[in-house]
Amino acid sequence: MDRDTMVSAVTELATHSYWPEWDRIRCPALVIRGANGTMSESEATQMKDRRPTTTTVHVIPDALHDVHLDQPAELHATVSAFLTGIGQVT
Repeated sequence: MDRDTMVSAVTELATHSYWPEWDRIRCPALVIRGANGTMSESEATQMKDRRPTTTTVHVIPDALHDVHLDQPAELHATVSAFLTGIGQVT
């Protein structure tokens, strides 16, 4: 891990709003957050509220920020179900 790279990445996240980019997305979106992670429930709700017809929010229990490391099987099942639901997996 390079300290300067990490500081740069975190600084950008703290100083730049990505809502305009989020609002431009037109395809179905799945928001996944770990129940004990850094994304707040209110932020996930705001993501859904900004695009209510295309966004699904799913909370993975017993997961922190790195859901893919904490609960890989649950993450896989969630993504698979979402893709099946939008007709991307048969």
